Amino acid sequence: MLGYNLSVPPYVRQGMFSRSFDNDDLLPKIRKPVLITHGAADAVVKPDAVEQHKAAMRHAQIQLLPNVGHGVFWDDTAGFNERLHAFCERL
Repeated sequence: MLGYNLSVPPYVRQGMFSRSFDNDDLLPKIRKPVLITHGAADAVVKPDAVEQHKAAMRHAQIQLLPNVGHGVFWDDTAGFNERLHAFCERL
């Protein structure tokens, strides 16, 4: 996974971290079921973002996973798959 990220020129990777955008006005318009799965140890997207998204989408289900980083599906593959499967089964 790290290999394909390194194939991008450094200026492009830096640009990813310096960009800013705000789509928060769209979140309350989402009517479909939402599952937010977030690693509590995520160093890229801070856990505060989960609270912000939850406030905008009251119907969202939240899974904040301790000792898991930015790649929840990578850091806890089995747990991620189980949680996603259970979410889908409830739809």
